[in-house]
Order: sequence, then structure tokens, then C-alpha cells
Amino acid sequence: MLLNNYKGLVFIVLVLALVYGLYLLINEFGPWVGCGRLQREMMDTLNRFQAVKGSDPVKNQLIDDLRADIEYSKFNKRPKLFERFAPKGVDVPLVYINGQGFNVHPTNAMNLATEALLYRRNWTEFYRIMKWMIRYLEWNGNASFFNFYFRWEVTSVPWNSSLCQGIAAGYYAIAYRKFGDPKFLEAAGGLVNSFLIDQKDGGFVLNTSYGKFYLEYSNAPDDLVLNGFMLSLKGLTLYNALIGDNISKQLIRDGLITLHNILPRYDDGEWSLYSPKHGRADENYHRLHIRLLYFLGKWYNDMFLLKYAEKWDNYLVTKGHSSELPRAKQEYQFWAELVRESRGKSDE
Repeated sequence: MLLNNYKGLVFIVLVLALVYGLYLLINEFGPWVGCGRLQREMMDTLNRFQAVKGSDPVKNQLIDDLRADIEYSKFNKRPKLFERFAPKGVDVPLVYINGQGFNVHPTNAMNLATEALLYRRNWTEFYRIMKWMIRYLEWNGNASFFNFYFRWEVTSVPWNSSLCQGIAAGYYAIAYRKFGDPKFLEAAGGLVNSFLIDQKDGGFVLNTSYGKFYLEYSNAPDDLVLNGFMLSLKGLTLYNALIGDNISKQLIRDGLITLHNILPRYDDGEWSLYSPKHGRADENYHRLHIRLLYFLGKWYNDMFLLKYAEKWDNYLVTKGHSSELPRAKQEYQFWAELVRESRGKSDE
């Protein structure tokens, strides 16, 4: 009890120190701070976290959010939406959200991990990202979550995302195979277990007439985002190939059944939909759909998904755009080889 009280006192002192730092900055720096914008955004951050019970991962998010807001103010400029910034001592950049300051953004962190592996082949960078993100990982029984504390889609916080959960499960499996840290294995297993929790119980799994749908935005169950759903299946696939258990196998099986049932709903005859709610995907998301369909179709020898990949690629070509299939094949080969190398290394 005494230790918990001490931790609470330390946390309060840290927050007060950050607020005092804000006061000093307001009196020293220029327009962005002087106009009160930073004040409002930091107060918004404090209000968003106020109703949340302060576990250590939650406190870590709050402190890092405030640190980023204060330190960025030294640049004397207004940040752009989704701008990345890492304050001193923080290994993974935070992301700016209009009116809400800089925020820990777990999906952006997984995007950075993808860039480190797929584009830069930088294992040191990948390790640093995955290790740092564990400090934000929250546990609910044997399930772990990367929760989001900024408002998006709707105003409720916190929320979580199947996209982030699935990709992170796959990447922690890769990290465990590569570096052998048991914390990576624990994180991967907890993230997979989060796929067992219904949306109404704080998870992101929605039971639909098509089957179980894994929501990219747990706080928006009316928004069935296709790329987020398929990315979660890709992450689970990587996890299952490297760690493998009955839970992940069943989750993938359930997800593929849903994908087969629901996919025609995302085809308007000329293009793919981002979601039934938001309508047509832009070209970048349409190309992502093709790559994901190819990955899942090729991995599971699923001709239905491969035919959709070809069909949607043809939509591009007939409109005068370049084919996405060459990139899809290249990316599939990369992940397949990475899995083979990771399994071979761990079995030596």
C-alpha cells in the first residue's frame, strides 16, 4: 500500500512539473504557445485521461504526451495533423492530432516497425520500437491491449484497434524469434488473446451476420473497415507461423470465413470500398486491399481471395493506373522469407 501511495505521489509531482514547465514556456516562447493553443491542448489531454484509472502504462502515455507538447513548443510553430515528434528520452515518435496535442499512437508505431523491416531492413530500429512500446501495453486478464487515448471517429476514449493488435502480435512474434526476449513472447500471446473479447466488453470483436468481424475502431462498430480487418488477419498469420497455437488458428479460420462472406459487399463493380459507411477507398487503400488479398490468398492457397486481388487490380489497369500485383508479390515474398529465416534461426 505504501509503495502504491509513493508511486501515486511521484506521478502527481511529475504532472505538476510538466504543467510548471508549460507556464515557463508560455512566458518565453512565441505565437503557438502565447495564443493559448498549447494550454488548451494540454488541458484537453489532462481531461481525456482524468476519468481513466491510472495504471503505469496509462501514466506513461499521459506523461509522454505532455512532454511532447511542451518540448515541441520550442520550435515556435504549429504542428501539422499526423506530424511525428519524439521528445528527448522517448524512443518512438508521438503523433499530432488537431486540438488534442501530441499523442502516443500505437498504429503509427507499428507502421514505423513495418518501415524498419520492409524498407530499411534495420533490425536495431525494429527492436527499439518493439521494446519501447511494451511500456504502453495494458493487460486485462491474459489479454493485452494497446489503447488509444485521443478522440477519433467518435469522442469516446479509450479505444483499441484490431489492426494494431494483430500486426503487433505478428511483430512481437518476429521480435521474439529474432532476439529471444520472453517479454516479446508474453506480449504477442496477450495481443492474440485480445481477439477473444467482444466489442461490448471492451474489445474489438463484433458478431455480424457475415461472421466475426475484427474492428479497426472499437468505438465505431458501425464502421466495418476492410483494410484494418485484413491487416489484423495478416498479423495473426505471422504470429501463427512463428509461434502457433490453437487460439490463433481458430481466430484466422473465423476471420477468413467472414472475409469470404463479406467481401462482395466491398465491390461496387468498378472499385473497392474503404467501408460500407465511408464508401469508395482512395487509390492508396484500394492498392492496399489488393496487396492484402494477395498475401492472404497466396498464404492459404485461397483462390477466392486471389481472384478478388486480380479483379480489383484490373479495376486499376482499366482506369489507366499501373498494376499493384508486382508490389503485392514482392511484399509477399519478403514476409514469407522472413518467416522462414526466423523459424530456421530459432530451430538451430
